Amino acid sequence: MKSKNQSTAENIAERLSNGDVQDVISEVSERGEQVRENLQEVGREIHSRIKDLHITSATVPDVFRKSPKFISPKVHRWLDVAVTGHYAVLSIVCAIRGRKGAAIAAAMNAGMVAGVSAFTDYEGNGEKPISFKLHGTLDAVQATTAALAPMLHGFAGEPEAKFFYGQAANEVAVIASTDWDAGMRRRRLLRRAA
Repeated sequence: MKSKNQSTAENIAERLSNGDVQDVISEVSERGEQVRENLQEVGREIHSRIKDLHITSATVPDVFRKSPKFISPKVHRWLDVAVTGHYAVLSIVCAIRGRKGAAIAAAMNAGMVAGVSAFTDYEGNGEKPISFKLHGTLDAVQATTAALAPMLHGFAGEPEAKFFYGQAANEVAVIASTDWDAGMRRRRLLRRAA
């Protein structure tokens, strides 16, 4: 039994072979417009539902507020340097070994961590645009990116995938163990004093 898409494709192919090119172009454009409109509607629905969740920059760090906190903002900064180095070296090694997908994924993760870290206000003095708590939420995004990278870049069954899965798990542990409020207190105190 043929699917609707197969029947449509065969119909289009038959019409093309009969010389109805303009008619086919018109129909394909029309269907493309329908797809675009449907995707826009889905996008609006997703946006609406996300908005209803009331997610803020502090949502992810606050989920772990009751776990023990032994990582300060200063230590977290050095962990970010180590993670950036981990992914940079992994990218180079994978590239040398011809593992293109893993090399690209590692370079992307190195860039994410380095970029967010460069703009994070670890000191809580307001000199950089990304607050320490927002950094925690972005760490969760990076952990998700690392965990999904082997599947998205086609190396899920390869040994290199373990580096990404391991780092994603490590990132969650770091998020849970970091004192996100320590990087925020000074900012609030400085605002009150001003």
